[in-house]
Amino acid sequence: MSVSVRLLEARTRIGSLSPRLQTALLYGPVLVLASLIRLVNLQSPSVLVFDEVYYVRDAWTLWNLGYEAEWAPGSDFAGGDVNSFTRVGDFIAHPPLGKWIIGSGMALFGPENPFGWRIATAIAGIIVVVLVMLIARRMFHSIAAAAVAGLFVAIDGIAITMSRTALLDGLLAMFILAAFLAVLRHLDTPRWGGSLLFAGVLLGAATAVKWSGLFAIAAFGLWVVVVETLRIRTVNRGSRFVWRSTLGAVRSFALFVPVALVVYVSSWSGWILSAGGYSRSWAADAGHGDGPSGIARSLWKYHLDIFNYNVGLDSPHNYQANPFGWLAMIRPTAFYYAPSGTDGFVQYVTSVANPVIWWAGALSIVAVIVMVIRKASWNNAAILVGVAATYVPWLFFSQRTVFQFYTVTLEPFLVLALVAVLVWMWTHRLRVLVANYLIVVVAVSAFFLPVWMGLPIPQWFAVIHYWFPSWI
Repeated sequence: MSVSVRLLEARTRIGSLSPRLQTALLYGPVLVLASLIRLVNLQSPSVLVFDEVYYVRDAWTLWNLGYEAEWAPGSDFAGGDVNSFTRVGDFIAHPPLGKWIIGSGMALFGPENPFGWRIATAIAGIIVVVLVMLIARRMFHSIAAAAVAGLFVAIDGIAITMSRTALLDGLLAMFILAAFLAVLRHLDTPRWGGSLLFAGVLLGAATAVKWSGLFAIAAFGLWVVVVETLRIRTVNRGSRFVWRSTLGAVRSFALFVPVALVVYVSSWSGWILSAGGYSRSWAADAGHGDGPSGIARSLWKYHLDIFNYNVGLDSPHNYQANPFGWLAMIRPTAFYYAPSGTDGFVQYVTSVANPVIWWAGALSIVAVIVMVIRKASWNNAAILVGVAATYVPWLFFSQRTVFQFYTVTLEPFLVLALVAVLVWMWTHRLRVLVANYLIVVVAVSAFFLPVWMGLPIPQWFAVIHYWFPSWI
């Protein structure tokens, strides 16, 4: 009896159980697997990899000073030189919240411990798996489909490496996905705006991690307005429709945007309440005073500097990846490569996704577009909103220095599109094909897992993960 047939038999047996038992049997192993992959050997590599050199050190100065500060020349943070920061404010390219969160891990486990650098992003990665399952359960009304969606994120390379590295994008993905779930809940029960208010809080937090959270605010806000307007239109006509739809849009804006702004500004409280942050004294030095209005002027000046930096960022980088190639996964980011201390063995960390998940998911986005056009499926349209929020805007910044790992925010929606197609295949009696696909996905993830977790491997084994020259 083949593995796929056994898998189908197990699915049938589980399907006969109560929903609670199904949830425990399917969700439980996915969460355990996701946790083990993200937490085991998290302290390795024991050096700052890729942009950890910025975010980890900035996080530590935030916890000590309330703002990001410059470091003494030659200081070796990974070598234990964790207190060589100055009191001079340092210019940073992203808001503070993500670094506050990273810093919480160091506050708990110590800045000398690489586990402390990365525990916050690891926990965020586990939360993302939970959120994907909750969203898929709500969208597809299937515990099994939700478990499959969670499994794909649990064992995919983008999600794994971004969970095991102290960068900002995994935290951004967590907040955007949580906001997406909150908006779904609001649209299911629109009479009370609590879920929409909570979505505003979450999107304010997302923007306080990276400004690309603004894309989600725009996309999700437009999504809510369009859906609520269409609902009003079904029961109202003429001037009554215009009045009610305008009132609904204003109400949604009032619940959504102002609270996001409050959360965002609050994330700068350390800079506001301290005196040494970058540009903190700009207004006072320019004769505008140092009261609330002066602080506001200085903060606005700082934001203009950040904006100009981010918009003009076009410095060549060996691993930059054009957004038009992200779905094809042309240039994944290699975070680390070094001898492991054993002859012939190396540690290699790459953020390449599971190709079987990624490429099938990219094709599934196209399939979902077709489904929406042909069937006007509400659930599938929601997936496209997520894609619009996390991918489409980057196409307008194709000349900017960007990286493939930015797609960690897109990946959950790519997976949801893939699961939507698998559900369609399952309902159309293509169950053996679905089962065989799941087996291949797990096998490919097992093959790539050592280079996602940075485990010591023979050099020849690292080399055979370079499927294309652009992956090196």
